[in-house]
Amino acid sequence: MGAPGPTGTPGPAGATGTTGTVEDGTLRVRLGALRELVGLSRTRLDERVLAEAGRVLDEAAARDRLPRAYTTVAIAGATGSGKSTLFNALAGAQLSEAGVRRPTTASPVSCTWEAGRGQSPDGLLERLGVPARARRRAHVLDPGLRGLILLDLPDYDSVDPAHREQVDRLLGLVDAVVWVVDPEKYADALLHERYLGAFAGHADVSLIVLNQADRLPPEAVDAVLDDLRRLLDERGVALGEHGEPGAWVLAGSALTGDGVGELRKLIGELVAARTAAARRLAADVDSVARRLEPVYVADGAQAPAGLTDEVREEFDDRLATAVGAPAAGLAAERGWLRRAD
Repeated sequence: MGAPGPTGTPGPAGATGTTGTVEDGTLRVRLGALRELVGLSRTRLDERVLAEAGRVLDEAAARDRLPRAYTTVAIAGATGSGKSTLFNALAGAQLSEAGVRRPTTASPVSCTWEAGRGQSPDGLLERLGVPARARRRAHVLDPGLRGLILLDLPDYDSVDPAHREQVDRLLGLVDAVVWVVDPEKYADALLHERYLGAFAGHADVSLIVLNQADRLPPEAVDAVLDDLRRLLDERGVALGEHGEPGAWVLAGSALTGDGVGELRKLIGELVAARTAAARRLAADVDSVARRLEPVYVADGAQAPAGLTDEVREEFDDRLATAVGAPAAGLAAERGWLRRAD
């Protein structure tokens, strides 16, 4: 896709936009429907009701102006989870300060695997707010990670509110997330309620790593992984098992290197597909559509002022397109079958 039109809807495919995949085409249609829905609603609904939809449209337009040759992946975790050590292991160098005590800065650290000549990551790094002093280039030139921008985020449970605000801001911008948990805090309520539960719809662009598995006996690793999967299922997080789309869950140790190769492979597959940005935005549209649905189609809901039956029907059509009704139906069917099995 190229530069967005004045309405914020992505335009035709171009050098700095998407690669013209099926995901991009579907997303373009859904964003157009969401934009029309917002346009039809502005004079009838409180602007606060439409604020999240407007933000998603703005973010889609901003991401569309930047190269899809790069995929931004954030490593998020709590204090002491070992996420910075994992970041360094993937980068092949000591790029981010590791340890229980985190640096005082609230800024992320990035590592970039160049996508090729003429493909600069600077625009994306500026959008993410990564300061120049915190931008690194990969020391290990792994062709499987070409086009990756990896971010080490501040701790989401930091005592400094500025750190937590920075984490929340960046999680709203990146294409995919690697959630790092440890054997002691993998069931932390803050993680599951505020983050993993809220990102349940983004499971397709999420990886969950049980780090520091070397601290557990082998039989305990499987038990913790099973319990972690149970907690994720309770939060509605789909798991990428048996060929189904969803979050991958794996164990490893950044300190010993166990599991790092598998994680690098999974990230490489995500980057190579160049669809993470579109899938992330599609999940954002899903979230917005779910929040808006009761306003338009809930049984017994009072219609907004001036909302005639004809206009309401038009709203329904636009919302159905924005939510991706056929895709949602297939996802629901897959979920039902998975649980039945």
